[in-house]
Amino acid sequence: MILMTNAKLIDLHLGVHIKEAYHQLSEEISTLYDIREAKNIADWIMEELTGWDRSKCLIHQDTLLDESQLEKINRYKKELLSGKPIQYILGKAWFMGSPFYVDERVLIPRPETEELVDLIKQKSHNLKKSDGHQIKAIDIGTGSGCIAISLKKIFPDWEIWAVDESIGALDVSIKNANAQEVEIICKRLDILSNSRNDSIPAFDIMVSNPPYIPETDKIDMADHVLMHEPHQALFVTNNDPLQFYKSIINFSSHHLKRGCMIFFESHEDYATEVANLLEENDFEEVIIKKDFQGKDRMISGIKVGSSL
Repeated sequence: MILMTNAKLIDLHLGVHIKEAYHQLSEEISTLYDIREAKNIADWIMEELTGWDRSKCLIHQDTLLDESQLEKINRYKKELLSGKPIQYILGKAWFMGSPFYVDERVLIPRPETEELVDLIKQKSHNLKKSDGHQIKAIDIGTGSGCIAISLKKIFPDWEIWAVDESIGALDVSIKNANAQEVEIICKRLDILSNSRNDSIPAFDIMVSNPPYIPETDKIDMADHVLMHEPHQALFVTNNDPLQFYKSIINFSSHHLKRGCMIFFESHEDYATEVANLLEENDFEEVIIKKDFQGKDRMISGIKVGSSL
């Protein structure tokens, strides 16, 4: 049996070793990805095919792949060369050390967002239950649920809400919560609505990684992002790039308790403006934290001056 790929013919009746398949795959997809990322993707596919991690694949690099494994490689390669991200191909992305199901209804979790969860972890360990009060946190624009679920695993005693305007995103977040056996409250919420959402309680922690990329940035973005990831979760209009931050801060005036904290992920170009918005709306101890790339990425603040 012979399968056609975009680059080569592979005869599936002839044995192909792990190392040969790995090198051919990483070489061919390096037309779309830099060599380091291409090798990482090839590692990930070999692990998916064999059930072995990278070190074990190296030990067994002369092992022959069977016909079904080679058919999968050809299928994965075809999708990769079409620009589809590997996370959507495999239906899996790693976040905070755990696998999350992802499809094109949600953004692929980024390492920068792991740093946002770490920041919440650092600043929230001093929060204590008092008078039987259960600490409540809300993740606004939850997408895959990666932030909300990770927080629940770190703080199992917290009540975690995960809200999103997209029903599809909520389906994914519920699927991930069930798979990881954590209990979170998922609810549809359009944060841009003028509604006060009085049915929603007050929270001790509010976090959001909202859409923050202006339309003008599309020209500099990779095709695989533009073609496959949901635009409504990525982009904001050029005339009001802070629209989600403004709405969330307005929401916080009714739903974040005095002395409690808000956390944002932000575009590096707008981090100072987001911080200024917080200071103008009764938040103190506002800080901007850089991500691992040295970009202004995370903003946090403590709410004061509220009756909540």
